[in-house]
Amino acid sequence: MTHKQIWLNFSGLGLLIALLGLVYWLNTGARAVPGLIEDLQSGDLQAQMLAAEGLKEIGSNAQSAVPVLVTVATSDANLSLSGAAAGALPAIDLRAARQVMTVWLPKLHDPDAHMKGYAASTIGALGPVAKPAVPILVRLLSDEDIAVRERATRSLGAIGLPIDIVMGGLLQALRDPEWTVRYAAVTQFSFSGFSSQESLAALRELTQDSNQTLAGSAQSAVAAAERLIQASVYSLMLSQGMNRTYTLHQLAKLGPRAADAVSGIAAVLTTGKPLERYLAASALEEIGPAAKESTPALQRALHDTDPIVREAVLAALQSIENKRDQTP
Repeated sequence: MTHKQIWLNFSGLGLLIALLGLVYWLNTGARAVPGLIEDLQSGDLQAQMLAAEGLKEIGSNAQSAVPVLVTVATSDANLSLSGAAAGALPAIDLRAARQVMTVWLPKLHDPDAHMKGYAASTIGALGPVAKPAVPILVRLLSDEDIAVRERATRSLGAIGLPIDIVMGGLLQALRDPEWTVRYAAVTQFSFSGFSSQESLAALRELTQDSNQTLAGSAQSAVAAAERLIQASVYSLMLSQGMNRTYTLHQLAKLGPRAADAVSGIAAVLTTGKPLERYLAASALEEIGPAAKESTPALQRALHDTDPIVREAVLAALQSIENKRDQTP
């Protein structure tokens, strides 16, 4: 191969790399939003699901996609798609996420069991920002329809807060007469960081369940509860900026057991992402009076630009002062 041929090969490779870089640049971050909005409206379910996930990853820079996401999230055309769109919104716009919750809340009272279950699932996809829906979801655990109870159980696990009410609901589901509902509850303890002495006792009983699938899952849940990750581990993850959304949610579920992480949690109240600030305030609310050292940071956060964050901050201050509303 001559020097000229080698030079041409390198030039061609350099051009190819430059073109690939341009394609990557055009299809990442805020630049990708117009294309993802188009995909979300395409009618191709796979493309729509991927678009919703892509917009979620982009976060607040995907503000222009909010109207389309809200439309999709409040549609009852496809459960998986409405859930994916709902799940994308908290990372982009907390108010829009609450708007979706508000649309679905009345449908939790719908006489049609299918619609009730659909509403429960979509609200659950919103995660912790759907906390105001928890009391109604708990009441659905007594619904006569098995699928409604199962979906309400999974949604409670996904929302996770307030931990005392959610835990009470999950304990009720662990004792449900239908094994699929008990299984839905067990999986929350296997993978979502819920744990208490009462739940551990109930899970141990379920390891002897006649349904082998349920019994095996209960054994995994017991093992997970017995090796529950400590607050110090989550504190380290938080200090290193590792998946703050997940980490803050887990710390909130620990409640007062996360007291040693208060300073790290309070520091997140000044970050740029509203969802992280919301979860930080929610975690401090769950910790309660033991989070008293965070009071100055919370008082400053009362001026947060996001009203949903301000709501969570006020709730945290009331909890620290031991004035939290405990009405289920």
